[in-house]
Amino acid sequence: MSKILLRAGISLIFLALLYWMVRDDIPVILETLKNMDHRLAALAATLFFAVAGVMAARLRLIFGAKGERITFVDACNLTFVGYFFNNFLPTSVGGDIVKAMCAARITKNTVVSVTSVLMDRIFGLFTFILIPSISLLFFMKNIGNRWVPVIVYSLLGVSMLCFALIFNRSLARRFRFINNFLSRFKVGRKLHEVYGGLNDFKNHKRAIFFAMLLSVVGQSVSVFVLYLMARALGSSTSILYFFLLVPVVHLVSMLPSLNGLGIREGAYTYFLAPYMGREAAFALGILWLGLLILLSIIGGLIYLIRHDYHIQFKGAVPQTEVGA
Repeated sequence: MSKILLRAGISLIFLALLYWMVRDDIPVILETLKNMDHRLAALAATLFFAVAGVMAARLRLIFGAKGERITFVDACNLTFVGYFFNNFLPTSVGGDIVKAMCAARITKNTVVSVTSVLMDRIFGLFTFILIPSISLLFFMKNIGNRWVPVIVYSLLGVSMLCFALIFNRSLARRFRFINNFLSRFKVGRKLHEVYGGLNDFKNHKRAIFFAMLLSVVGQSVSVFVLYLMARALGSSTSILYFFLLVPVVHLVSMLPSLNGLGIREGAYTYFLAPYMGREAAFALGILWLGLLILLSIIGGLIYLIRHDYHIQFKGAVPQTEVGA
């Protein structure tokens, strides 16, 4: 409870700061939302749900590489459930924890479920970093904010290091002191199993290729959705800026909070305001928040209806342990 309150406090602080920044522009923001092109907004919302389908296809592909055949419907349901629990767990990726545990209820294999969901997230994050990294090579001069390339290439360096550690055991062994430290808390063995599952993906190059391809498609459509919503709000900003800046906004929103609430909207205003105006940038953040809330509601209903996804505990130990 204290952690939830802390994240809620962080979100409230950022929301308060954001309100203070745009308090004089609220009438203009409301007018912008009122006068938006509803046809373009509806098209954007439709494509937004298509992105969830692409992400579900990627998740199903990754599970298949580990020998676990889950249906596309289950993959879609798990994706929506993850969106729902993002609202209660740390950062905007906290729902992956519950997604993995729900998947374990289906596969009866916790390690495979955890490693598959984790690898799915890694592919998604890497693509979000890769897209602006490549774009900046050609359009660096178009970005006036000097922090953008610093953030992007710093994250690219970290992600490349993570991939090296995952797929290169000899390099990972140099960090065994971390495993020794975690072993004191009785999680060393399970982390070793999870690492082994992640490392095994290097033997599934075809799955990696198509997972990355689906990631590029999904993330690109996601950025295009935001571009369409910006056009619906009356902005004529080039789509280039969205491919450069939207991934940065979404990465920043992974900081501890309630599903990025406050941080994400503030990042939209900070990074996109120079190109589409502060009022339109803030309104864009509101529209994106609305779509996320809609996904969360659907995910909550799915979790409520599908009792076979419900996480069950026996004392303090999940019943979905390996071999259960």
